[in-house]
Amino acid sequence: MAYITKYGSFWGLLPQTSGRIFFVAPSASYTVEGRTYPASNDNDGLSPERALLTVAQAITNCTANVGDVIVMLTGAHSVSSTIVVNKAGITITGIPGSRHISRPHANAGGMRNRTTITSTKSVTSTTDGAIFQVAALDVEIAFLHLTPPAAGGVGIDISPTVDTANRLYVHDCTFALTNTASVTTYGLSIVAGLSASKVADITVSHCYFQSGVSGASGANGAAVNVLATTHGMTIENSTFELKGTAAWAKAINVTADAAAVLGVVVRDCDFVNPTTTTTVITTAILSATVTNPGAIIAYRNYVDAGTDFATAAAINVISVAENYLASVATNGGVLATNL
Repeated sequence: MAYITKYGSFWGLLPQTSGRIFFVAPSASYTVEGRTYPASNDNDGLSPERALLTVAQAITNCTANVGDVIVMLTGAHSVSSTIVVNKAGITITGIPGSRHISRPHANAGGMRNRTTITSTKSVTSTTDGAIFQVAALDVEIAFLHLTPPAAGGVGIDISPTVDTANRLYVHDCTFALTNTASVTTYGLSIVAGLSASKVADITVSHCYFQSGVSGASGANGAAVNVLATTHGMTIENSTFELKGTAAWAKAINVTADAAAVLGVVVRDCDFVNPTTTTTVITTAILSATVTNPGAIIAYRNYVDAGTDFATAAAINVISVAENYLASVATNGGVLATNL
């Protein structure tokens, strides 16, 4: 058997950490470096050839706030219940695939990541269908392709029942809201009911959100759905693309406590429609209830033809700079000023 180390191949690209690294296999039998191994939650998970079977077990094995990392190995992972991330300071990462080393303005393509995770959970409400539910501080989730369940499904949400889940960092993930056409299917959701002290400094970076089921007449919910009081959230360098045949009402939705949202930044993002302009993202950023002046700051975003850039409850809610709406058959587009 080859001796597998952290050096060379992917192992040398693992996040630098002083903690332990736990490996999780996509199935009970899996292959690493051409050899097949059995996965089990009775394994210690500390080497690729002794991988655990579930992410939930890996979280149980982690120690909070010491830099522990969970690596989900290449392949199709499947879960039938929500994974509760309740250990602070841990990283959950997949295997990067076709990553642009230069870190471009925004990612494209729904299958860039080689590690996929799909939920098969039967959802009974709009809050119990998350793949990951974050219930701890300083959690990082990266390099995963997430397909949430149908109606009521969420790729990642923040638990409404914990004291805090601040400083969540989600990056280089792809979200496929394509299991079925449902307006209660979301990519990332900050659940209603949290207080201002419970959610702050959330970052979503270099992610790709794909909405719509090809040939289906229904639509999906927002890619990023902010339903709770939020301070200091950044959504950056990401792509929101409509693939289906029905309009997508909003790509980013900020519908929280009217006067409590502060410092939500949306920058350097692309909003892309299908080839026909009759089926479009209706509004790139929607904030129907927030009334705080300057609560949302949007700059250097690009929006496809036929889509409104932003809609807000009041004209001073969203501060805008250098956002452009594409124009059909003309050059350059127009500066986005509509709110």
